Amino acid sequence: MGRAEVGSTKHLANQMKSKGLQRLRWWCEICSKQCRDANGFKCHVQSESHVRQMQVVGENPQKYIQGFSTDFQRDFISLLRTAHGEKWVGANRFYNEYIRDKEHVHMNATKWSSLTEFVKHLGREGIVNAKEDEKDGLMIAWRDTSAAAIKRREEIREQELAEARSGAGEDKMLKKMAQRAREEAEAKARMAEARKAAQKQSESPPADDKASGTPAEEKDAPEAEAAPVKLSFGLKAKALPPNKAGLGQMKKQSVFKRAREESGEKSVKKVKL
Repeated sequence: MGRAEVGSTKHLANQMKSKGLQRLRWWCEICSKQCRDANGFKCHVQSESHVRQMQVVGENPQKYIQGFSTDFQRDFISLLRTAHGEKWVGANRFYNEYIRDKEHVHMNATKWSSLTEFVKHLGREGIVNAKEDEKDGLMIAWRDTSAAAIKRREEIREQELAEARSGAGEDKMLKKMAQRAREEAEAKARMAEARKAAQKQSESPPADDKASGTPAEEKDAPEAEAAPVKLSFGLKAKALPPNKAGLGQMKKQSVFKRAREESGEKSVKKVKL
C-alpha cells in the first residue's frame, strides 16, 4: 500500500494520529518516520524505500553517524542557550524539553549511548558546565565563550577583588580603632584605681613612728606657733586684787566706820546710863 498523498484526507488523518511523542523504538532516523506500533515498524523496515536507504548508509556508516551527532549537539546547545542561558537546569528535565519537537534528532542515531555520556562529553569540551546535585541529579548550564562574555567575566572578577581588598582595609581600620578604644579604657581604669587608692591612704591614720616613739603626724608637722590673744567683750566682772575691797565688802562696812579707819581714830564705845 503506497503512502498517502500530501494534502489528502488520509495524509491529514495520519498527521493527526502521529501528533505528539511516540515510542522511540518505533522511530526510523534514516527515513525520518515514526511508526505507531511494532507491526507498523516491522512493515516499514521491510519496505523497499527503507532497504534502499540502508544500503546507502552501509557504504559509509561513520559519515552518517557523525552527521547525526553534530546535528544533535547543535540543536541541543542552541535550545539550552536560548531557553535557560547560563542558569543551572537538570539534564533529564532539559532533555524532555528538547524532545518535544517531533523533528528533533534522536539520541539513538548518534555516537553517544546515554544522556550522561553526552553531558560528560560537553563538560570535557568546555561547552557547558556540569555538576552533580543530590536533589536534582546531573545539572548543566551553558557556558558563554564569546569575547564579550570573557571580558565581562574579567571585569566582574576585578570588581569582586577590589571589593574584597576594600573590605579587608575597612576591617583592619576597625580593628585598630577597637584596639585604641580598648587601650584608652584600660588607661582610664588604671587612673581611677590609683585615685581611689590615694584617697583611701589619705583617709586612714598613718602608723606611729616606732623608732622615735612619736606619731608620724607630730614628726612631720611643723612647730606650733604661739596662740593668738583672744579679746572678750563679755559682761563678766574681772577678779579684784586681795588688797582692794570689792563691792560686797563695801556693803558690809558702814560709811562712818570706813572713814574712821582711814583717819586712824579709834572708836569710843558708848555706854548707856
